[in-house]
Amino acid sequence: MLLKDLITKNKVTENLFKDLNEDTLVHQVKGITSNSKEVSKDYIFVAIKGERFDGTTFISEAEKNGAFLIIAEEFCTKNIFSVKKGTARYVYAILLATFYNKQPKEIVGVTGTNGKTSTVEFCRQLWVQAGWKAASMGTLGIKTETPLNNIIYKNSHKNLTTFEPSDLYQNLKFLVEEKISHLALEASSHGIDQCRLDGVKFAGAVFTNLSHDHLDYHENFENYFNAKKRLFSEILKNNSAIAINIDDHFGRILFEELKNTNHLIITFGESSAADIKIKSFTQNKQNIDIMLEYENNNFQTTIGMIGKFQVYNVVASASICIALGMDSNLVFKSLGYLKPARGRMEVLSETINKSLVIIDYAHTPDAFKSALKSIQQITNRGRIITLFGCGGDRDKHKRQIMGELADKYSDLVIVTDDNPRDEAPSNIRKEILYGCPGATEIPNRNKAIEYAISKLKKNDLLLIAGKGHETFQAIGTETLPFDDYTVAKEAIKNIQKSGVVN
Repeated sequence: MLLKDLITKNKVTENLFKDLNEDTLVHQVKGITSNSKEVSKDYIFVAIKGERFDGTTFISEAEKNGAFLIIAEEFCTKNIFSVKKGTARYVYAILLATFYNKQPKEIVGVTGTNGKTSTVEFCRQLWVQAGWKAASMGTLGIKTETPLNNIIYKNSHKNLTTFEPSDLYQNLKFLVEEKISHLALEASSHGIDQCRLDGVKFAGAVFTNLSHDHLDYHENFENYFNAKKRLFSEILKNNSAIAINIDDHFGRILFEELKNTNHLIITFGESSAADIKIKSFTQNKQNIDIMLEYENNNFQTTIGMIGKFQVYNVVASASICIALGMDSNLVFKSLGYLKPARGRMEVLSETINKSLVIIDYAHTPDAFKSALKSIQQITNRGRIITLFGCGGDRDKHKRQIMGELADKYSDLVIVTDDNPRDEAPSNIRKEILYGCPGATEIPNRNKAIEYAISKLKKNDLLLIAGKGHETFQAIGTETLPFDDYTVAKEAIKNIQKSGVVN
């Protein structure tokens, strides 16, 4: 594709690059990247300043590798196209969206502190039940049901909730080529703030909730909320479908700011003001009975999950599907067939003594509290045993808080390592233990899980929190294979083989 053909497909790029010389305009574009090492002949290189690296320091490498056009912010060198400060990421996303030029016809973005992964997966399942070819994209990679047998396509570059633009727009084109018409993707605050999603043609968006997380990046709640809000106020086009949890404080603020726009908004929650009301729910050992109300009609169903927050995730997916035009009766009838996403209150088979092991990704105070309170509500249960750690190089303020929550809602707490990354694991555990000084400390996560399972008595519940679906452990500069589910499964099997059951 010639550069002039590329830029004229979008008004933003057409105006931005209108003064380029003719030789550059008729140059063939074979790729666009912000990674100088990925540059080949006839590539465009966009120099982006990140948290750890400044792309302008790699301009010479990009030129050497064959870049014919280099874009950077406020750069005065003759051979570099200069853009305004703070716009390089936006320009990069728009160029990539135009270059790959294919996206599923109906895309939903899901944002919020907790519930994104489950909500996008539930949207995908509802669409599949309705007969559409659908996919979900986010923390778990890309999941789709095609003749390829439910393959999950992992993001090969980074373990990100919202893919980097080069992966994102290339994958959107790939999904179209796989005949996918519907896509639900996770929109993280980082991804929104860094303009990764600005070239996505969204049909709708969901706001799940907002609580303590990522304040190491956003610094305060106002910045954090504004980053989330940008999906609705700047990225969504007119007449989009929106679903908002109005039980959440920030959800109510968002609704008040959007209610007089021309978007179609459906609110959900236990609030009497919600369009889809959660009238009641009862937590059984491995499922939840739910009563919903919509347009003065009641609907009752049972979902095979644990946790009040899963009720919200299920209703969030139902709300956006209805806002997009799906028949509400069909949507509500489909809810009972939904299956939880991997590592989201995922229940292992009951052990011999009918104790239950639950794997969950909860790594924020709010998600952690929700998981623990949900387990507390299970009837005819024994003790609650909680095993968790906190990640290194991340928000340190939540560590003691999570320790206090574990101490409050558990009968036995085991503090272990999560992904310590470049921090000393002992320091992380020490900060957690300020909140739960009576906890048992076992650094090795494998041994900690084995110990926790060995302590299970009849009808006890063990929550293994923090890593969920992850199949690795980041220690220092190494990424080592590790899977909570596999380790727990093996520990249960070994205990059952030994015949020593509490």
